[in-house]
Amino acid sequence: MTDYKNATLPVDQRVALLLRESTGDRMLFTMKYDQRSFVINGERILLISGEVHYARSPRELWPAILDRSVECGLNCIATYIFWNAHEPRRGEFDFSGDHDLGHFLSLCAERNLHVILRMGPYCCAEWNYGGYPPWLRDEPGIVIRTWNEAYMQRVEAYFQRLCAEVRPFLATRGGPVILCQVENEYANVEKRYGADGQRYLEWMADLAKRLGIEVPIIMCEGGAEGAIDTVNGFSISDERMREFRERHPDMPIIWTEFWPGWYETWGFQRHDRDPRNMAFHLLRFLARGGSGWNYYMWHAGTNFGRTSMYLQATAYGFDAPLDEYGRTTAKAAFLARLHRILQQHAPILLEGERRTAVGGDGVEATTWRLGALSLQLRLTASTAQLLDNDGALLFDTAATDADVRTAPPDPSWVQHCQLDKWQSCPEPFPCDRGDGVQAEQPIEQLTLTRDQSDYCWYSTMLHVESDGPVTLEIPYGGDLLYAYLDEKLVAQTQAPFRENRGPTMPGDNGPAANDLERQVRDGFRHVFTFPSVAGTHRLDILAVGLGLVKGDWQISGPMNTERKGIWQEVLANGRAVTGWTMRPFLHWERQASMPWRALVAPPRPCTWYRTSFALPAPLLEADADFRLDATGLGKGLLFMNGHGLGRYWLLPGAGYGADAAWQDQALDGLSLGPSGEPTQRYYHVPRAWLKAQNELVIFEEHAVAPGLIRMEARLT
Repeated sequence: MTDYKNATLPVDQRVALLLRESTGDRMLFTMKYDQRSFVINGERILLISGEVHYARSPRELWPAILDRSVECGLNCIATYIFWNAHEPRRGEFDFSGDHDLGHFLSLCAERNLHVILRMGPYCCAEWNYGGYPPWLRDEPGIVIRTWNEAYMQRVEAYFQRLCAEVRPFLATRGGPVILCQVENEYANVEKRYGADGQRYLEWMADLAKRLGIEVPIIMCEGGAEGAIDTVNGFSISDERMREFRERHPDMPIIWTEFWPGWYETWGFQRHDRDPRNMAFHLLRFLARGGSGWNYYMWHAGTNFGRTSMYLQATAYGFDAPLDEYGRTTAKAAFLARLHRILQQHAPILLEGERRTAVGGDGVEATTWRLGALSLQLRLTASTAQLLDNDGALLFDTAATDADVRTAPPDPSWVQHCQLDKWQSCPEPFPCDRGDGVQAEQPIEQLTLTRDQSDYCWYSTMLHVESDGPVTLEIPYGGDLLYAYLDEKLVAQTQAPFRENRGPTMPGDNGPAANDLERQVRDGFRHVFTFPSVAGTHRLDILAVGLGLVKGDWQISGPMNTERKGIWQEVLANGRAVTGWTMRPFLHWERQASMPWRALVAPPRPCTWYRTSFALPAPLLEADADFRLDATGLGKGLLFMNGHGLGRYWLLPGAGYGADAAWQDQALDGLSLGPSGEPTQRYYHVPRAWLKAQNELVIFEEHAVAPGLIRMEARLT
């Protein structure tokens, strides 16, 4: 084994060995730019990049994902660094195992891949709390994402540690990192924070430089003086290109997020995008002077455990060219053909004289000339053709379906073991638990759990004066509530759920960050009506979090105003309900062992299930993918051999989703998956987490048993 792969060596020593092997003792790096492109060590570079989040895959998958990226013609990888993955508890840092940033960057360097490092501290990315650690919410006096002393102190402490990890991998030191992004899409919130926000952005750029980030700093969709600005979107319109060029006449136009689809939220359908449409908008971007792009996402990955944002499904699909398991799709194969052609002609695109003319037939022709060489792009309203020096067709976006599906069909998924012999362990109802925090009014859930659990019980005694319906009003509650009267489920929050919900508190929250905030003002209100009889009854409400928000606009206020559980006065038939006991966490979440027993019929809500199964050695050693078919389940959590596979929810999908940010773009390349099917039925089980004998544990919120769940595999 080569020394630089020796994980026992310190990161900086491994990097030095790697660079010495690949480049000798050369540490040359110069990076310049003009409006045509970046120039790295004297060579113009057409950046063909793909977003791969190392935190969304086990480290055992990283080499294969990167190898397939190279095979598909990428020369660059972009990745987010999620603060909450690396500082899960205040002052305690983790850069090991699946969070080993240095190892991921070393793998990129081995494959001669450039890296765009998106350092945060804010990421978005449909990741829990936009990448912020939940403990940040409770720092005294904090306001997140603006000029605020409490916030900036914690950012600087984190960046000091982060930059120590990053510096050895900078291109100025011979490493793969050529660009570093700080902050992200600040235009989404700049109206809220005004001058203080701009001051904060400038401070972020300066902080990175002060801490030794010697490569250029970029900021996408809202930047500070001195940083390179970039653009995001499904497509980049002529108007946006002109505006960018007017604001930044000497900068290359880099498309840092080129969306191949969209993310999935519970209760809505899958979003797919035709690669022909993608190729059309990409070629059109180049014809307008674009210099490089980054597919977001290139490999989508999985939101294992509780890492997804509010409402985000466990699979981070995005209709990405590499699927959730890191496999090459037909979309990747189609785009790879275009990548190879563009790489071959990159000098003409980046150095040639570009002219555009519209013919009498309405066809727009853009021609690049470099000496005796030329390249022409012919654009109609929806198609693009690329022709070489002799007029021969190089690429046509008006390909047939057969042309697009050049990759071999996916191998079939097959059930490889029977999941039976289930055991169960009921989760105790609040009346059977001796713990609890008492207060006259409900205490907000995150104050009690610090986001270490999705669950918190709220219990009280409810006096009903006469027989008849009871209307229970919870003005501020999140996210999903189950109401039990005398231990019987009588009501629950119903879909659809809104991604942007309005403010978490009454009153004036100051300027709106963007128009999305104005869609809903009472998105935390729950009203339940259920029958009852006169007398005193036990009321238990199970509050279930669905992930923390990813940005201000989801809660119409700074991210430190995020709330879960119940945090305002509750009314029953118009009268205040007082005398509450809060029981955060599930009982069995915090115990070392459970009293498992045989299944009891009929199933009851809030039950843990367990089964064991074997996998043969040849299957474990094969190049195989594994998944769980969760058919028959309701909603809850999945664990395989102690690893959190993520939240599951067999909630049927219908429509785009009321809060989709792209609806006004009328993009013809985006389509919906089948209606009525669950938003997510299949759940990725990494091969690295499996062994000969395995244990699957489920926490199920509904009154269903796991009789139909299947373990499936596919061999490539």
